[in-house]
Amino acid sequence: MLVNIFSVIADQASAIFGVLLIIVLSQILVTIALKKIFDNQLTTNEYFALGITGWLLPTALLATLPFLFGWRPSASFNLFFIISLFGISTFFLLRLNHHPEPDSKLTILFLFLFLVVSIALRFALISKAILPSYFDSAEHYLLIKNILGNSNGIITLLTTNYYHLGFHFIAAFAASTFQIEIAKTMLILGQIVLAILPFSLFFIVRYASNSNTAGIFAICLAAFGWYMPAHTMDWGKYPALTSLGLIPFVLSLAYLFAQNKNMLSTGKQRALYILIGIGILVSGFIHSRALVIIGIVFMSWTIVTWQQKLPRAQRIVLFLTVIVAIILEIIYIRKQNILTLLFDPYINKSIGMTASVLFLSIFAQRQYPQLTLTGILTICFLLGSLFIPVLGLIPGHDNLTLLDRPFVEMFLFMPLAFIGGLGLAGLGSALQQKIIKPQFIGLFALTLVLINAYYTYNLYPSDCCVIVGNDDVTAMDWINNKLPVNARIGISATELKVISSEVSEGYVGGDAGIWITPLTGRVTFPIRYDANFSDQNTLANLCRMKLNYLYIGELGQNFNEAQISAQTAWYKVILSMPKVKVYEVVGCK
Repeated sequence: MLVNIFSVIADQASAIFGVLLIIVLSQILVTIALKKIFDNQLTTNEYFALGITGWLLPTALLATLPFLFGWRPSASFNLFFIISLFGISTFFLLRLNHHPEPDSKLTILFLFLFLVVSIALRFALISKAILPSYFDSAEHYLLIKNILGNSNGIITLLTTNYYHLGFHFIAAFAASTFQIEIAKTMLILGQIVLAILPFSLFFIVRYASNSNTAGIFAICLAAFGWYMPAHTMDWGKYPALTSLGLIPFVLSLAYLFAQNKNMLSTGKQRALYILIGIGILVSGFIHSRALVIIGIVFMSWTIVTWQQKLPRAQRIVLFLTVIVAIILEIIYIRKQNILTLLFDPYINKSIGMTASVLFLSIFAQRQYPQLTLTGILTICFLLGSLFIPVLGLIPGHDNLTLLDRPFVEMFLFMPLAFIGGLGLAGLGSALQQKIIKPQFIGLFALTLVLINAYYTYNLYPSDCCVIVGNDDVTAMDWINNKLPVNARIGISATELKVISSEVSEGYVGGDAGIWITPLTGRVTFPIRYDANFSDQNTLANLCRMKLNYLYIGELGQNFNEAQISAQTAWYKVILSMPKVKVYEVVGCK
C-alpha cells in the first residue's frame, strides 16, 4: 500500500501541492476572520481545527465569483493571485496581536500529523482508480468540462444545468489553475476533502467538553469508525461529500454565537451573522440538501432548548419519546428493501463501533444533556426525512423526499461520532475520582477504533461501484478517433431507486458507456441493460431512436452480448476487445 501511495504522490505532486496550497490559504483566511471576531476566547488548537473546517468557504467564493461575471482569468493570473494572497494573509496573521488560552502542544502536533497521514492514506484509492467510480462521476466530469468551456458566466449554467454546482466550480478552478486533468482533479480533491472532513468534529467536541482527548476520539471515530463517509467516493457523491465538510463549520459558528453572544460587541455579532449567512448560502450552493441538514439541526437545538426549561418529569417523557421514535423508525426502515441498506455501515459492518457509541451516549447524556439530545433528535429527524415527500420543487423530479437514503447514510456518521466524543468526555469526568485515569480510557477507545479500522476498513475502490476497466479506456479513445462526431450510441442503463416509495427516479449508467459523452462528446442514449436484443421490437425501438451503435462495457451491468452477436443481420461488430465490444446497428438500413 505504501508503494501505491508514494507512487501517487510522485506522479501527481504538482496537482496535490496546488490543491493543498488553496486549502492552506483558505484556512489562513478563515482563521484571520475568526481571530478578529473571537480574539482570545478560543485556544490555538480550536482555531486550527475550526480554520481547517471552514476552508471550503473562501475556496468556493474564490472559485465561483469570477465565473459570476463571465470573467475567465488565465492560469498564470490565478496562480500569481493565490501565491500573493497567501503571502499577504500569512503576514497579516502573524502580525495579529493575539494571545490565546494555553493549549496542549502535543495535541496540535497530533492534529497536524493525523491530517498528513489521513491525506496520504486517502491517496491509496487514487492508485487503483482508472476514473472516478459510479455513474454520478461521469455527470460531474461533464459539468466541470462545461464550466471550463463556458464563457457566459455562472448564470447561464445555473439556468440550464443546475446540479449542485459548488464542487464543480472548485474543481474547475483547481483544474484550470494548476493544469490538471479533470478526472485527476476530481479524485485528488475528493480524497483531500474526505481526509479533512473528520476535523470538523474536533472543534465542537473539544469546545463543549474542554477535552482534547474527546475531540481526538471524535476525529478518529469519524475518519475510520465506519466505512462511511469514505464509501461516498465509490458512489461518486462528490458534491454531497463536499457539503458535509462545510455543514459542521456553519453549525459550530452558530453554537459559538449562542455561547458567546453577550461577550461579543455589536460589530462582531454582525460580522458573525454575515459569516454564518455566507456559510449557509455556500453550503446550499455546494449541495441543496445541506440546507435540510442545517435546518434539522437548528430545529433539534430549538426543541431541546425548550425541553430544558420543562419540569424534570416532562423532560424524561420527551427524551423517552424520541428514543422510542428512533427504535420504531429503525424497525420500519429495516423492513423496506430499498432503505434497509441505510444501516449497513453502522450495524452490519461495524456494529462494535456503533455499540460503543450507544454505551458512551449514556455518559454524554449525563454530562452534556443539551448537546447530546440535540444529536439524538437530529438522528430521529434524519430518519424521518426519508418519508417526507417534496413535490414539484425540482422540475423533472416528482418523487423526491426531503432526504434520500444515500444522503442520510453518508451523514449519519457525524452525529454518532459527535455523541461518541461527548460520551468519552463524560466517561472521563465520571472516572476522575477513580483509580483509572481518563487518559487511559481515551487511549483504549482510540485503540479500539484503530483495530476495527485495520480489520474492516478498505482504502481502495469498492468492486461494487467500479464501472470502468482498462479496455474501456482504450475503447473510449477508439470511439473518439474512429466514430463520426454525430454518432448516436446506445449504452447500458439501470433503474435508480433510493427513496422510500421505491419509485424509480429514472435510468442511470450501467457500465462505462456513461463516460462516452463526457470523454468523447458523442451523443448517448440509455437502454435497459436487460433489453432483449433478439426481439424485433427492440430493434424497432433502436431504429426509431436513430441509434447507430451499441456499446458493451467491461464492468457493471452490461447488455447481453450473446444476444447481440447472434443477430448478424441486425448488429455488426466493429470493435472487438477481450472485455469490450462496439456494434454497429445495421438492421435499420
